[in-house]
Amino acid sequence: MRLTLKTALPLCSLAVVSLISLPSFAQEEPRWFDVEVIFFKRNVSVESSQEYWPQPQSLNASTSEPLLAPLFGCSEEQEPCIAPRFDKLPVSIDGRGWPISGATKRQMLNKDQLELNEEFAKLTQHAAFTPLLHLGWREIVAPRNRAKHYQVQAGEDFSTRFNQEGRLLGSVSFSNEQYVEESQSFDLAAENISLFDEPTTAVSAYDVEPEPEPAIWELEGGIRVYLQHYLYIESELLLKRPVEVELLLNEPEPQLEQPAELPLQQTVIAEETTVEVPDNVVVAEVVVPNEEQQVVVLSADAETVEQGSLISEYQTEEQLHSFKFDQKRRVRSGEIHYFDHPLMGMLIQIRRSPEEQTNASVEKADTTSESIQAAEPASLTEASELTSEQASTSAMPAS
Repeated sequence: MRLTLKTALPLCSLAVVSLISLPSFAQEEPRWFDVEVIFFKRNVSVESSQEYWPQPQSLNASTSEPLLAPLFGCSEEQEPCIAPRFDKLPVSIDGRGWPISGATKRQMLNKDQLELNEEFAKLTQHAAFTPLLHLGWREIVAPRNRAKHYQVQAGEDFSTRFNQEGRLLGSVSFSNEQYVEESQSFDLAAENISLFDEPTTAVSAYDVEPEPEPAIWELEGGIRVYLQHYLYIESELLLKRPVEVELLLNEPEPQLEQPAELPLQQTVIAEETTVEVPDNVVVAEVVVPNEEQQVVVLSADAETVEQGSLISEYQTEEQLHSFKFDQKRRVRSGEIHYFDHPLMGMLIQIRRSPEEQTNASVEKADTTSESIQAAEPASLTEASELTSEQASTSAMPAS
């Protein structure tokens, strides 16, 4: 069969399109990895770090669902559904039985699948560190434009002691003007509430239960793992720490104008031996002209003249400060990487998932079997052709 120019052009274009689509197809192949992380804090004071963190610190990364979302899920037996509250989150997470979630088919690893147990034990036994969270998950690592920041939550819930601004509960004061405005805006007659009603009656008039305050976790933020020719880790976290802060109660008053200067010397003749002297004068000299009279010479003391309060009063208050952890790094699979910070740290390892190795071996076995199956018909065809040729040769008469 001869190929004409008309038939050759479509075949060439089809071959070019196939070659171009091969790299994109290869990029879309799923890459399974196991990600294991240990978050820990340093048992040091904030003052020892010798670094300055302006308050308040905030997060810029938008996070998706929490990694520990099943912990906050409602039980099917609970009616109505009430999400559980934790004073402190568990440190070591066993993901046995947790559901698969997301487009990356993320599933938490169980304790038997975690491999950084030795490092976790060393951190636990060391007096200088306190582990906050140890967990791992298996997923298809996506490119950067599709990878998401998973929300991280760990440690203690400070919402029972501090508000969202980091101040102690009950320590926030408001001005008298704000109190007057709120008092005037509240009309008892409009709300149909009497001052002589029982407390239960007043509450039942509203019939609204106060919403619980959102949790303020000791460690919160986001972490993202993505694939862009290499593996990358992005982490943006906030560590909360109670800190003693000195608050200024009153500022020094402005200095008053100096009073008119008194004469440098003023003679006072006292008939008695004891003279009551004001606070702003001191005794300069005593002159006794004779035994019957005593002369007391008084002069003004410039330092004791009242010039306003020059003393600043301070009060120590405990506040909740936040300290940012923002790092990005390119890593290799199988290596343990340490991310440092003056007040905390992170150990992370990304390794090829056994599921990917299993899929690769299955695909290799399938490819091998396919090649064997494809080779068998060819060998049978060759054998049949060879047999027919031999038969035809033997049937030919000898010359």
